[in-house]
Amino acid sequence: MNSRFQEKDNVNYDVKGIEPAITETESISQEPFSTFSSDNNELTSEGGLNNTWTRFKNSFKRFELEELDPNLTDAEKIAIATARSPLKHTLKKRHLHMIAVGGAIGTGLFVGSGKALRTAGPAGILIGWTVTGSMIYCMVMAVGELAVIFPVSGGFTTYATRFIDESFGFAVNFNYMLQWLVTLPLEIVAASITVNYWGVDPKYRDGFVALFWVVIVSINLFGVKGYGEAEFIFAVIKVITIIGFIIMAVVLVCGGGPQGGFIGAKYWHNPGAFVGATPGLKFKGFCTVFITASFSFGGSEVVGIAGSEAENPRKSVPGAAKQVFWRIILFYVICLLLIGMLVPYNDPV
Repeated sequence: MNSRFQEKDNVNYDVKGIEPAITETESISQEPFSTFSSDNNELTSEGGLNNTWTRFKNSFKRFELEELDPNLTDAEKIAIATARSPLKHTLKKRHLHMIAVGGAIGTGLFVGSGKALRTAGPAGILIGWTVTGSMIYCMVMAVGELAVIFPVSGGFTTYATRFIDESFGFAVNFNYMLQWLVTLPLEIVAASITVNYWGVDPKYRDGFVALFWVVIVSINLFGVKGYGEAEFIFAVIKVITIIGFIIMAVVLVCGGGPQGGFIGAKYWHNPGAFVGATPGLKFKGFCTVFITASFSFGGSEVVGIAGSEAENPRKSVPGAAKQVFWRIILFYVICLLLIGMLVPYNDPV
């Protein structure tokens, strides 16, 4: 896998019979980019608030490509169109690395792990997240490899169309759209619920939902550079929070809490490592973990999509993809192990 990431910069690839083969530096037409740049220069010369509003308004317009050969198939037209998309390529290496670190750290770990612990027990969540994480690792490495060789607009959603079939690509894109249509409100509501832990009156929860929604929309209005900076800041906050939790949890497990006394793995013995009185119930509870674990790793694929916006995908994407292994071990396995030591699965709270 590592050797594949170190391929030469100019890798030829042929997609569904397109001749000549598309290359990263040669076949992508420079005319669309030059036209797009000249438009930006003209807008910049206007200056002031009018310039900003004009760029914002024009950003919603469909970018027009030159007319393609009508004899090309739909797959060939899609391949050429995605290769010539006017991407900004403004994401730096630090952006991509922090997107990889913080992309899948969210409600699945901070909120969903509590329900999983109650239904499966400490051993169940540890095994379930480890198994799911191993599959996610393989997926991210494969997506990262494709993003290095084919840094085109759309990421993995485009690969399904180009390498399998248009109908399959449509299904992938449609399902991915539905995923985020469900995930976005779910994440916002979960964030508003989390605020209640700071003693906020529940009647203000709707206000926090609106506030978080405005923040998310505002970030997306600043383009890919604004998204990269926001993800960088949020990922740093997540990492600091989790590292702080790990340190505090280790101290508590070792008996450094206000009540004192060594905790260790006593909750793995009483009430037990798995939930259920019979092996069948224990296995059933363990299987329910995979739903929460799979949801918690959602966002790992963003590395493959954001890679097309990187300044140098061949250098930044491999490092970001390889960080997934350490993220799974440090931020999920270790955290869930400590949670299982600190909280019994039958805790009423």
